[in-house]
Amino acid sequence: MYGNLHTSNGPLSPPPFQQARSAAIDVLGRMRTLVDNVTVALDGPPPTPKDKLVENWTLIQEYFTPQRQDDLRKLKITDTTIPHHLESMLKLLAHEILHTPQALEPLEFGPCVEYLLQYHVLSDLVDYADADYPRGMRKYVLRFFGVLVDVIPLALLPESAIRLPLVAVMRQCLFVVQSSPTTPINPMRRQEPMSSAGDSVCRLGMGYHNIQNDRIAVILAHDLLHLIVVLFGRLREHANMAYLFFDWGSEWQAIRTSDLAVASLRAATSGYLQQSARGHELFIVHIIVEYLLAPGVTGQLAREALVLMVQVLLAPSDKARYVCFLLEQARLVELLVEHMGYLHSQIPVFRPMPRSPTAQLFSPGYTGARLQPPIQRRVRGESAVAPLGIEPRLRALLSASSVLRSAVQQDRRESAILASSRMILEHVDAFFLCWELLDEVAFVAGADERVAAAVQTQLSSGFLRTHVEPALLANMQLRSQAITTVSYLTDLITVTHSTRVLDALFAVLLGSDLGPERPPVDRVEESEGDYSLLSREDQELLDSIEDDALRAEAALLLLPPGAAVADIPRKTPIQNAVDGDSPLRQLLIGWMTTSDDDGTHLALHTLRLFDTILSTLNQFAYTSLVLRNFGDSSGPALGLGASRGADQEMARAVIERFLDAAPSNIPLAMPEVVVTAAMPVEGEGELALPPRNFQAMCSQIMRDNHGCDEYVDDTLARVRTYHLYKSRCWTAHKTVASEEFYPGAFLSSLIAQFGGAVKRHMAYNLMLTSMVNKLACVGDPSLTSFLFLASSATVPDAKWPMLYDALVRASADAYVKSERVPRFSARLARQRFEGVETAIRVGAAHPMSNESRGQKPRHPSSTPVTNSMDVDPPAPLSPPPPPRDTAGREDAPPLRDTASSREDVARAVKFLGTPIKRFVHGFIVLDEFAKEMAATALALHTLELDHAMDQMCVSDSAMDEDFNDLLEYFDPEEPAYRRAAAVRMSVLGERNVIDLGAMDTEVETNDS
Repeated sequence: MYGNLHTSNGPLSPPPFQQARSAAIDVLGRMRTLVDNVTVALDGPPPTPKDKLVENWTLIQEYFTPQRQDDLRKLKITDTTIPHHLESMLKLLAHEILHTPQALEPLEFGPCVEYLLQYHVLSDLVDYADADYPRGMRKYVLRFFGVLVDVIPLALLPESAIRLPLVAVMRQCLFVVQSSPTTPINPMRRQEPMSSAGDSVCRLGMGYHNIQNDRIAVILAHDLLHLIVVLFGRLREHANMAYLFFDWGSEWQAIRTSDLAVASLRAATSGYLQQSARGHELFIVHIIVEYLLAPGVTGQLAREALVLMVQVLLAPSDKARYVCFLLEQARLVELLVEHMGYLHSQIPVFRPMPRSPTAQLFSPGYTGARLQPPIQRRVRGESAVAPLGIEPRLRALLSASSVLRSAVQQDRRESAILASSRMILEHVDAFFLCWELLDEVAFVAGADERVAAAVQTQLSSGFLRTHVEPALLANMQLRSQAITTVSYLTDLITVTHSTRVLDALFAVLLGSDLGPERPPVDRVEESEGDYSLLSREDQELLDSIEDDALRAEAALLLLPPGAAVADIPRKTPIQNAVDGDSPLRQLLIGWMTTSDDDGTHLALHTLRLFDTILSTLNQFAYTSLVLRNFGDSSGPALGLGASRGADQEMARAVIERFLDAAPSNIPLAMPEVVVTAAMPVEGEGELALPPRNFQAMCSQIMRDNHGCDEYVDDTLARVRTYHLYKSRCWTAHKTVASEEFYPGAFLSSLIAQFGGAVKRHMAYNLMLTSMVNKLACVGDPSLTSFLFLASSATVPDAKWPMLYDALVRASADAYVKSERVPRFSARLARQRFEGVETAIRVGAAHPMSNESRGQKPRHPSSTPVTNSMDVDPPAPLSPPPPPRDTAGREDAPPLRDTASSREDVARAVKFLGTPIKRFVHGFIVLDEFAKEMAATALALHTLELDHAMDQMCVSDSAMDEDFNDLLEYFDPEEPAYRRAAAVRMSVLGERNVIDLGAMDTEVETNDS
């Protein structure tokens, strides 16, 4: 009562009776303080933290006296005060560790820690947990160890009083979990064969196939894996801590049999209970492997523990023995590849199955580098983990309201664990998890060549060559299987972080040859002859035999009696084949132009696959697809490098010519091309592109329209990202150009597809333009010269299609056909206002949210596809300025559905050969692609100027001529001009090396 009176607040000017009352309360408070001080003096000093720790431990021990054994068997742990005492002990230890100056004396600990070590408190706790009385004691002790390992100093882990009880409780809990009865998960759906060793456990692990019937066993499995994750997280803080739990001197049993890797591992770890105290590695691996594919949080912790274990074992300088353990004893890489191969064979092949959003690789609390985008992570690399220290965790423990004592929080936590363990992990989810886990292992072990080589070898020989390649090379009657495989490959590439894994995958898909491609040679078809003597299957078998003698021998066995071998001449179909190239690569490139009359959209899936491959910025992929055909060249990405002024003029010409090539601008810029494009429509000739002098062109587009301004910022950021990635992740690779130039089958196929842009679905056009833009952003001098400068005017005798000519033809054809479309201006304006389809994906259709309908991506050619082919979700482009109608068509009135308009539309559709909406979409894509390519040319040239101006070594004599030549091409109001002026003034100040990284760009300061 006095305390409440003492702390009450009155008004600012209390009345006299309240002042007297406050004075009386103050006197009484002082008298009480005096009494308390006297009482303390008579009773002795207050208890120390050690006294409180001993008191809590004594109260726990009182429950386990012989007199209370019978009562203890009837109690639950929540009916006792044991959780409260365990939490109090943890907080007392945390408070002492937090206030002990470990930096001065690393091996000196406080009295609480000394008591814990000296009196073997942890060993006694393990004994109490072994009896599991009161009921639930084991899981509380396991959680106690999990919190303790997370907050104690790392120097305490080698102590036998901590390490041995820790291992003992882990073995004890594992034995209880494996002894618990289990129930198979839906045996009608999970009929996996057992291993040949006769194990009763599924080959994919106990957690994938079974569910523990005992609730306590499920909780113990989760908390055991959580303890392992915490333990390896602490061991990772020091490179030489691996010996504590992976004994340097123990003899690991190597069982190399023809059986599955998981069966061999089980045979090697079956006696983990009888292992010595210093041989902990086998049963730890046993725990992790059994629960790698467990559903929910338990499986996520197991996968996180595996990655941490690899990091711990590869950290020491003398890691050769640990690498041998991972690859030969544990066989972890081989085990993951076996899992992937089996799961891939169980996935439906007739349609791609979507992944479940709840099947995540790591736990929700994971904070590792896997959360970064793959491109960003590959640029940064796998850097060493900087220890954060235990102080934040200690403060979090002290500030927590309840760690162990709250029964309500424990019940809520256990209910969430049980709910996640009841989920079913589908085969497709388990397959992708195995791939991501192998990819993560390869990334964290990328510095070790043995592990990286093992990943590439096992992945190529154990999965890609045996499962992916046969599925793609199957007969075209199994097109659905090929589509499913291509769709899965696209998703696999998207989630892959490791360059080694990507190299192994691309070596199978694209072939290992990086020499220049040779032009295809047309083969002449021979006479077919009479094929009625053999069935179709027998004839295909004979056609596949190259050797004439073997073919004749096989024909004698297949022919009916009396028939001669000469009656079945060999049939060779007409095809463009390239000798020495990978057949799978040829097949995938050919699928990009496959007709989709059957509705399978194989071409769209293949285009999406190649677009995803280019999105990885993998050097092997770019070299194999395109760069192998362009010899090594130096100099700027766009220009000759002889004069910056000349390069600036060339960049300006390239920008103008691509803007003029847009369908909306081509009638003013190139009217003769439009007239020529109209000839085939009237049947008076074929399309021909007359040469033009683009250097002397004075375009009105740059003055009358916004040009490519809306794309410049994003394109420049993309070009900078590509340049940074190349400088850090690409290595020097020398390519030798062939005597006869050939751009390659892939690039030729991309350019050839521009002719049908207005007839194909917009999803195809977006994939096509996205890939061309990615190739341009790489900035290879030879490649950019081919994409931006090569045309019929500059290379009149070229045998292969060139991008600019293809764009001009497509734009002229689109404009000519737009004249036949009724009210085309109104339709074009409406599609630009409503938005064109930029989110398309073949596969399971996911309903779009209202938020996604309002997105406005700036780059239609770079937007990934994510929805169904049959709908047109209005994900609009960024609205450009109102389209300038070059034929005098002003704002048309709204479209009205009348009988005459329907007849006009029907005639237009018949003339176009495609729906009007698809034609309008193609017109818009060509328009925006021309702007995007112009912005890319500007971005490449801007990047070259930045590099030239950031670091310059300029002599005083050459200063005036060079900088006058450079400043001539800039607007004085542009930031680039101000930077150049700053360089000039710095040179006048006799500075030889100019660094503009932190230079102020205000011209007034430099002029003064």
